[in-house]
Amino acid sequence: MSMPNLAIAALIAAAALAALMFAGVWAFQAYGIYQFPRSSPPAADGVRAVQFRSSDGQMIGARLALPQPGKPVIMSFYGNGAGVDASFERLSALRDRGFGIAMMEYRGSGATGGKSSEMNFARDALAFYDQLDDLMGLPATARVLHGFSLGAGVGSRLAAARPFEAVVFEAAPYRACLYYQDAYKGFPFCQVMWAERYDNVDHIRAISAPKLIVHGALDQALPVARARQLFAEVPGPKEYLEIEGGHHADLTQLGLTEAMDAFISRSVAPSSP
Repeated sequence: MSMPNLAIAALIAAAALAALMFAGVWAFQAYGIYQFPRSSPPAADGVRAVQFRSSDGQMIGARLALPQPGKPVIMSFYGNGAGVDASFERLSALRDRGFGIAMMEYRGSGATGGKSSEMNFARDALAFYDQLDDLMGLPATARVLHGFSLGAGVGSRLAAARPFEAVVFEAAPYRACLYYQDAYKGFPFCQVMWAERYDNVDHIRAISAPKLIVHGALDQALPVARARQLFAEVPGPKEYLEIEGGHHADLTQLGLTEAMDAFISRSVAPSSP
């Protein structure tokens, strides 16, 4: 084969490889990330199941528990693979301490239809924030953000756009694309992904509220070294808690509730009853 023909063949092969990679990354972003349950059990006693309309007209489910007088409402966003009711129950100890809890259901999860995506979650979180007082039937109440794992990505984007008195990130990725790189043996997801990246560090840098970053020292899903890097790179006021013996999803059993209660008490002035 002549040199010009070899060059053309090489270009065709490179183009085909690039197209194959593009298709693979697109399919991964569209179908390979989210793993939510589609069942939605009845809300627990004392928990209100409500719906709100997002900015594109999609109806989104949510769960609410009212705060005791003078206590703030914690807007919490949960992790991948979980459901809203189990995630709400995970914070029951905070409810017992008088905090209100507000948690939206993700699109494509439980009884909420639509397509799961970072941009859809961001759209829905903004609508949830803006309608929360009406949904709860209360006058404006101090708000604290809590984001667990993937929910830290949803929450950090929201807290960069709307005010909170304090924010708590539990088992938060530095960037989710780094998690995928680790899981897929170094494939350069951060270089090729254009969606579902959850670049948390960039959003947290824009949050002026006091921040608490909590991570398990034995977290194998999201290595603790990245949590330390995240903490080092975001501006204050900030606090860091590394829970010895903690893994990815067990921190509520190892002191997270007490740490959040103390942090919120230091950061949020009690509201008038």
